[in-house]
Amino acid sequence: MDNGIETTLLLPHEEEEEGDLTQRIWEESKKIWRVALPAVISRVCGFGTIIVTQSFVGHISGIDLAGYSLVQTLSVRFVNGILVSCYN
Repeated sequence: MDNGIETTLLLPHEEEEEGDLTQRIWEESKKIWRVALPAVISRVCGFGTIIVTQSFVGHISGIDLAGYSLVQTLSVRFVNGILVSCYN
């Protein structure tokens, strides 16, 4: 790193290409979805689990469904509050 500004920090295969714009957008989109897809699947499965559980509890009795819904709502809000506070 003696030559200052002229030293490149990128690896040879990571250099920016002067290729087609649509190809670069496609490559970047694939990288983003590789990171985001597990989070999306996790959110959908978590929501599905809550809905299926509520439907099963609803078949037992109305009071049990009300209790479960109350506990679920409060716990989800509590966990989301913790997550939001961790980001700050």
